[in-house]
Amino acid sequence: MTTLSDNIQRIQEELRLHDRAMSASSCGITIADALDPNLPLIYVNEAFEHVTGYPVPEVVGRNCRFLQRDDRDQPGLTMLRNALQRGENCTITLRNYRKDGSLFWNELFTSPVFDPNGKLTHFVGIQTDISSRKSAEEQLVTRTSELERTIAELRSTQAMLVHAEKMNALGQMVAGVAHEINNPISFVNSNLHSLRRSLDDLFGAYNKLETLINAVSNPDTLQAAEIIRKESDLDFLQGDADDLLGASIDGLGRVRRIVEALRTFSRLDEAELKIIRLSENIQSTLMIARLELQNRVDVATDLDHLPAIKCYPAELNQVFLNLIVNAAQAIEGHGSLIIRGKDEPQHIVLTFTDTGKGMTPEVIAHMFDPFFTTKPVGAGTGLGLTIAYKIIHDRHRGKISVESTPGVGTTFTIRLPKDL
Repeated sequence: MTTLSDNIQRIQEELRLHDRAMSASSCGITIADALDPNLPLIYVNEAFEHVTGYPVPEVVGRNCRFLQRDDRDQPGLTMLRNALQRGENCTITLRNYRKDGSLFWNELFTSPVFDPNGKLTHFVGIQTDISSRKSAEEQLVTRTSELERTIAELRSTQAMLVHAEKMNALGQMVAGVAHEINNPISFVNSNLHSLRRSLDDLFGAYNKLETLINAVSNPDTLQAAEIIRKESDLDFLQGDADDLLGASIDGLGRVRRIVEALRTFSRLDEAELKIIRLSENIQSTLMIARLELQNRVDVATDLDHLPAIKCYPAELNQVFLNLIVNAAQAIEGHGSLIIRGKDEPQHIVLTFTDTGKGMTPEVIAHMFDPFFTTKPVGAGTGLGLTIAYKIIHDRHRGKISVESTPGVGTTFTIRLPKDL
């Protein structure tokens, strides 16, 4: 029959096993007195001292809130207080501080202890230092963000390279077409001027013959000459031929200006830095964009006073074309586009102001993001303003910004340094 001493020995062995188990744990284990409103600690294991740096004698009798020091504004603390008041289990993550002041992340699990009558008597806390895991999570988040940025930059770079290749091919084609058109235009223009001189000589010779006939005063000859003049309607032909030739020469002049605008816009010979007048480039770009403007957008410019500036002309032309086309597409019905220039001591400032439908702050916030577009699917790549930003910001060390009011219009402002 089991004696009292045997029971005591068994209980002592169980207690020693309990102490060894608590000491062997790598987690800090605490027991707090739930009967005391301040919840003082009545037991901490050796691992708690290893995790926090606080010796056991300095901890017993204190509330464990000292581990947070002044860092009390933590969502987990509110959850912990509510769980303690309700006598429930709770798992939270806290920023705690060791005795030497160093930060560590603590995953705390608390559980209530009840006596046989169901009365809450203690709280057991298990504290795990998860600083390494938290650091790994933060590094993972950082690397993920960096990877996402790298992928976005690669996509943007790839798209820009494709765009640049297309623009280069387009520039070569435009320059080739302009060259091919220019030759026959010059030929036709020269022939028209020769034809005008020949017709002037022809009508002049006829008028001299008619003067000689009138001097002879032969009635039959005079009558025959008059019949020929009326039947051929020479007076009308002379005036009409001059008008037709004048209109044709003017038309060829317009074609020649368009061809010159194409050559200026393509600027294959100006891929490098060159000193140019921005007014000439913008005017040539406006001529290229005439189809988009379609006589429904009134364009006004104030640029002639601007000095020449060193820049990459071909790239700036892409920016100008993008802003002009965007303005035209933003205008529903009839509207206006005003392009102004301002000469500042260190910069040239260009503004493109339209009376289009405008943009919301949410749209403006993403205006220069790659692949962002408000146009329908298939109507835009979302790269136009991204490329414009890179050309102004990266290539010219300038700035491009936008201000817009929905229903009123939009203004793009470009600042280009003079000392590029």
